[in-house]
Amino acid sequence: MQISILAYFEDGHLEVHSSLEELVSCRSAARIWVDLESSNDSELRKIAEHFSLHELAVEDCLTPGHFPKIEDFGSYLFLIFRGLKSGSEVEEIWKRELDGEEEEIPEEVLDEENDEVFTRKVAIFLGEKFIVTYRRRAVNWLDAVVRSVKQDPSLTLGVGTDAVAYKVLDVLVDRFMRRVGLFEELIDKIEDTAVESPEDFQIQNVLSLKRDLIAVRQLMREQRVVIARLANESKYIKQQQLRYFRDIDDHSISVLKTLDKEIESLHGVRDTYFAMANVRLGNIMRILAVITTIAAPLNILVGVYGMNFEVIPLLHSPHGFWAILSSMVLMAVVMVLYFRNKQWF
Repeated sequence: MQISILAYFEDGHLEVHSSLEELVSCRSAARIWVDLESSNDSELRKIAEHFSLHELAVEDCLTPGHFPKIEDFGSYLFLIFRGLKSGSEVEEIWKRELDGEEEEIPEEVLDEENDEVFTRKVAIFLGEKFIVTYRRRAVNWLDAVVRSVKQDPSLTLGVGTDAVAYKVLDVLVDRFMRRVGLFEELIDKIEDTAVESPEDFQIQNVLSLKRDLIAVRQLMREQRVVIARLANESKYIKQQQLRYFRDIDDHSISVLKTLDKEIESLHGVRDTYFAMANVRLGNIMRILAVITTIAAPLNILVGVYGMNFEVIPLLHSPHGFWAILSSMVLMAVVMVLYFRNKQWF
């Protein structure tokens, strides 16, 4: 369990606490931010009791794999977002998929609270005088935001709780913008393999990556709906802050466009692979056809001399076998030269 309580007072000073028991002493603060990381619901319920948070919202926080949402509870907004894991974790997951490893992903990589292995859920309670952020497991980028606010609270808590919410969502979406670049790198590697080493290409890699891209795109679409609502007149977002939330909305649209482009690129890789596979198959069939064409007259000749007749030309000649064998070789050579001249192979 890790908790950070940042209490900002009217005179501009900031008090930082790391215990729930100290939350009561912060009642006189102008604005307060409580950031909680805990897999135990008791701490969250204590915070909910302190700020009079609805039990249904608390249950949504604790529900594994909950989709992004926004809900107005009258005195505060309740938000759920999903942020991408660290780049190293994402790369390890994709590497396992591309390597075709079937074993279960270890707990330190797999998010135990949902089936979306690339993301972690972050819940936000946004009120006029308070903001609460909650996650079941460590979220490094959110820890970095907490440290940033501690260093200079005047730019966030000093402005309002909506400024803190903006800071959190801005970093969340910005990480999406940077992490989707990893998809582009993977697509480039897969495309190079399809063109340069088609024998090593595995179509399941394309299907697996496409599935992941579609899942991330669907997630981002749902989050963009929430961000768009925040960017369009919310009673807890001050007028001067709306432009910043609209900027986040624009970034979300850019992420969606990038994901759409990457999915189309995967379709292109798939089509390229199938086209090259058809070309290779055509070349193989052409060679087999040439071999069959060359062998056909030779088989006829062998069949004729295999018939059980008393009178067959050259049957009793001492040179008959070599004459027939020479004619078969000559026929094969002539046909090979003819096909080569026609550029059939």
